[in-house]
This record gives sequence, structure tokens and C-alpha cells, in this order.
Amino acid sequence: MSKKTSKFVQPTWGADPEFFAAYEDAGNMYIMPPVVFRTDHGVETTIEDTDIDQRHPVFKFYDEAKVHEDGAAFEMSVRPSKDWKELWNLINDTKKRFADDVLGKFDICDPCLYSIPTMNWQVERWLNRGKEFDTATRFGCDPDYDAFDMEKACKDIDARLWPYRYAGGHIHVSGIPGIMERPLDAVKSMVITAGLAAMAYSDNPDLDRARTGLYGMPGKFRPQNYPDGTHGVEYRTVSTRWTSSMELAEKVFTWATIGMTAMFQGNLLEKLEGLVLEDAKRAIVQVDQPEALRILSVIESYV
Repeated sequence: MSKKTSKFVQPTWGADPEFFAAYEDAGNMYIMPPVVFRTDHGVETTIEDTDIDQRHPVFKFYDEAKVHEDGAAFEMSVRPSKDWKELWNLINDTKKRFADDVLGKFDICDPCLYSIPTMNWQVERWLNRGKEFDTATRFGCDPDYDAFDMEKACKDIDARLWPYRYAGGHIHVSGIPGIMERPLDAVKSMVITAGLAAMAYSDNPDLDRARTGLYGMPGKFRPQNYPDGTHGVEYRTVSTRWTSSMELAEKVFTWATIGMTAMFQGNLLEKLEGLVLEDAKRAIVQVDQPEALRILSVIESYV
């Protein structure tokens, strides 16, 4: 553990990243929506008691994870951990198990889940497929918040004619003092660390840039009250790309740890917010990698 962060309470990390099943058509990759496995191929799913609107059927339960439907994507929930590497390994082990248990049993898509920020949606193929397809053809079904515009309502958008879908790599953080009382400061601390790092080191900047106008805005989050009684925030800006690479995940979580220790607990945010926050927001939206690296180097000089 770095001396920069060891004197603070170490956060607990969680994640519910999204992934795409995909097929190829005329040389392009397109999303195979989860609903097809249920409606066309008879895959049995489970509706949990907490899923009041019945919009997230669970395809597979594992000991420490589950995979459920979330619109056009498969979303994974995993057991939280103090060790981000343990979290990353659990996510990737579950991806492989799900590919074997579900995707690999059919010839309608590739036998794997893709950690891709933006993927093509074949509009004509999925038009007029009925009520079961509603959540796969809408954006914003589950509301979230923008830390920089809390009055702005999350819109429910008709996406039937939209030729792309987007996958988030939502990071949960909890278990540190003050996070319930200061959730917006926690989000800002993630923006200028994890958010910047995800963009600075992305190996798919164009695909990350394609999602920043909607799902990838810098301050996207949800406050969270967890079953064990702890409180936290879900930082929703970063794409799913960090789940594809241990090296990228290390960049993101090393900076996220700095964000939730030195920035948030150590109140360094108060000193740096006016200096770097606006530039950081622009760098994230534009996926301006040189600028993101510059800002991170400025922050590092204060840590």
C-alpha cells in the first residue's frame, strides 16, 4: 500500500459493470440483446423480489456474483472487496463462466462478453418486437444524478432508432468516514482521479468519447445504501473498458484510492477543486488524453 494512502481508512470497492453479447453482420459487430435469449431461445431467468418493475431478469446466480439483463446489456453484480484486484479477478472469472454457461450454448452470438464502451445496434432487426424489448430500446430507464447539475432530471429517451448502445463500468465505493454526509465531494474526488485516469489511459478513446455525451458525463452517480447498513456512492462515468485489462484497472483504482483517501478524507479536494476540476470535466467529456495526463501530473504533485 502506498504511503500516500495508507494513513487513511481504506475504501471498500464494488462494481456492477455492463457487457455486450455480440454477433457479426457484413463485417460489423452488433449487440445481441439479452431479451433474445429469453424470448426466442427459452433461457430461464429469475425475477428477484426487489425487482419491482421486473426489468432485470437474472440469467445466472454464482456464489459471489450474478448476471442479469439491463436493457441491451448484461450487467454483473459482484461481492465487494477491499482489494480491487480481487474484484477484477472475480469479474473476469464470472465473465468466463457466463460465456460457458449461457452464450456458448447458442450460435446466435460470439461465445464471450465484450468489455466495449460503445457498440453498434442493428436498428431494423429489433424494431417492433413488442413490450419485452422496451428496456432494450430506451435510455434512462433507471434514473441517476449529475453531481454538477442536481436539478437536471434524468430523461427517459426513446432509443429505438439510435444505432449505438453504451456500457458502463460503474464503480461503487463505501466504508469510509463522511461519505453519507458528503456524497457530492466523494463524486468530485472520483472525477479528478478515477474519471480522469479512465480517459487518460483508455485504449479505445474514440469509443469512450462516443458515450460521454450521455452516460459518460463527468459527474454521473447514484447514492447507495447497502444491505449491510453502510453508505456509499456509485460512480457511473467510467465505461466498462477497465474490466478488460488489469493494467487499465490498476491505473483507475490507484487513482480512485487517492481520490477517496487524500482527496476526500484528507480534504485535498478543497485545495484542488478550484485549480483542476473544470479542466478535468472538459478532459473527460472530450477524452482529451494529453490534457487528462497533464491534470493528473498536477494532482500528483500535491499528493
